[in-house]
Amino acid sequence: MGLIDILLDSGKGALVNEVAKETGADPDRAKDLLVTLGSAMLGQIKGRVESPKIDSSDLEELIRESRYAEMVEKPEIRLKDQRRREEGNEILSHITGSKEVSREVAAQVAKKTGFDTSIIKELLPMVAPLILGSIGKGLLGDMLKGTTSAGSSRAQNSGSSGLIGMLDFDNDGSVIDDVAKMAMRFLT
Repeated sequence: MGLIDILLDSGKGALVNEVAKETGADPDRAKDLLVTLGSAMLGQIKGRVESPKIDSSDLEELIRESRYAEMVEKPEIRLKDQRRREEGNEILSHITGSKEVSREVAAQVAKKTGFDTSIIKELLPMVAPLILGSIGKGLLGDMLKGTTSAGSSRAQNSGSSGLIGMLDFDNDGSVIDDVAKMAMRFLT
């Protein structure tokens, strides 16, 4: 199961339903929004983890925290938590690096989806922990299976972290092209 699939399946559809409720959109449009938003945020994570100029150790540690992976199973608990915005903003700062970049992500997603930028800005802190949880769940699933998935073996062979290996879907050593392909697949 891909990372976006894990996100969309959060709580057996509870996340999609909550986004539909928050945006006033039907579930299919909410799902499309989550795909675009998730792809954009995964792109930010990949860029930060892959960059030799950025210390992404805090971000990688957050991904490994099991509580975020657990949130994917029951996002409704997370979504009802009043502290979600504060924690979500903190996580978002680790994903994007700054409020300015978060605003740019919101503007890009709004342009691609037709939703108002203010709605996207509201969703970013709600979805950020679930993005980390999706990645964490994907990594945990590979470890629990005891398999050396393509992502794990790539990471070992290339000397990259397990996270980079998991995010480099085509094993070319770069995750940028993978994000572009993933985004294009859902935007067309």
